[in-house]
Amino acid sequence: MRRAAEHSLALGPRPVGVTLQQWLHAALCEAIRDGRLPAGARLPTSRSLARDHALSRSTVTAVFERLLADGYISAHVGRGSFVAPQVPLASASEAPPQALAPALSRRGRQMSEAGAGVMHRNGPLPRTFEADRVDAGLFPTAVWTKLAAKRVRWYESRIVQGIEWQGLAPLRELLAQQLALTRGIRCDADQIVIVPGTRQALDLLARLLLNPGEEAWVEDPGSPAVQALLTAAGARVVPVPMDDEGLDVAAALRLAPRARLACTTAAAQMPLGHVMSASRRQSLLAWARESCAYVIDEDRDGDFVFDGSGAGALKADDDGDCVIHLGSLAFSLAPCLRLAYLVLPRRLVEPVCTSLALTQSQPSLLDQAVLHDFIADGHWARHLRELRSVYGSRAEALRHGLDKHFGQWLQFTPSRRGLNLTAWLPGSARDADLAGRAAAAGVIVAPLTSYRLQHPAPAGLRFGFAAFSEASIRSGVHKLAQALI
Repeated sequence: MRRAAEHSLALGPRPVGVTLQQWLHAALCEAIRDGRLPAGARLPTSRSLARDHALSRSTVTAVFERLLADGYISAHVGRGSFVAPQVPLASASEAPPQALAPALSRRGRQMSEAGAGVMHRNGPLPRTFEADRVDAGLFPTAVWTKLAAKRVRWYESRIVQGIEWQGLAPLRELLAQQLALTRGIRCDADQIVIVPGTRQALDLLARLLLNPGEEAWVEDPGSPAVQALLTAAGARVVPVPMDDEGLDVAAALRLAPRARLACTTAAAQMPLGHVMSASRRQSLLAWARESCAYVIDEDRDGDFVFDGSGAGALKADDDGDCVIHLGSLAFSLAPCLRLAYLVLPRRLVEPVCTSLALTQSQPSLLDQAVLHDFIADGHWARHLRELRSVYGSRAEALRHGLDKHFGQWLQFTPSRRGLNLTAWLPGSARDADLAGRAAAAGVIVAPLTSYRLQHPAPAGLRFGFAAFSEASIRSGVHKLAQALI
């Protein structure tokens, strides 16, 4: 590996009004801090720096002496100067005076501010009862790897061909068949688009369907990520109150009768867990038809129904072709695969695909091909059966533990579906305080009020159970009881 001293070190231009010494000192400090001159690297000699940048050697020597005094470098007689193992923090006086950095755009600021609230840790070891987590250890990695190895030669021949922005056709055909069986959605492969994750899809749809300032209904309490994405896209978010029938359409019409979009989780509302009633579904669909609006219905974890009480997707009742079904595969596959899909009204297929082409957003073609084989060979069905069995047992262990330790103090959502359990608290309880006490005991439970956007939220706690063994669940309930009772 060649030493830094053998290369000409690129330095930025000298700002107007800055002396040569100030400029060279700041430029070398920046090169050290950003890693271009890493710890232990030999600096260019004073002779080479003076020659390359038209400086006097006395100027370079003075700067080296200051860097040595500040702790940035060490000097060795006969060997040269080297970057110190630990670089001191920058001080305000080191930076030369210069113009202010360009500001973010208004939309950029909205995106940065909105996104900050939904960033979360997604490490391999979730803490007990952390919501919306799955047990990645149950994924049949060996099967997937074997299928991927079989597809490598096919993939090598496909990468030189044109991109299928709608997604791999055989995979879309299989998904259409699966959706008819499991969700009651009657569609064909031409209405399905494979996308690289639900958030990317929501962002794209918001920009396609809403002009800046137009109104969009969102569930309240609801997903902070959905609110953030719509806000970042320039929409005016209208929080709509929820009850045990789902989104209150009558209230939404009073709040924003001219809304252009509604975002729902009809099969299992996030975070309350309620299934949207038939009457509310009909009211929502009637509004969308009459208003020429769209409904995005996110199917977060519909593959996990443990008692046969499944409800059809909102798209299954969509006789006006105004519902966009957004399906996630992250919970039933490995989350890192980042695969999701859209079932679109036919008039939106071309705009969505051209927008994907513009943004170069397409999930891995190899992953799509392997998923096709995973489904076609029956591995997905077997995998889902195992997940339902394991997660169902874990859900039951959580219910039993909470019943044992808390009795009637906690009331559970009746339906048995999804990856989380919502428990209701007495009216006087403050769920955020209880969640704080639980966290101090090493147990993570999400207070329902943390999902509140504008309207009052019922007091309650949201427990994730899918990622945790039954032994961990029993231990976690015991810790929770010690912290709260």
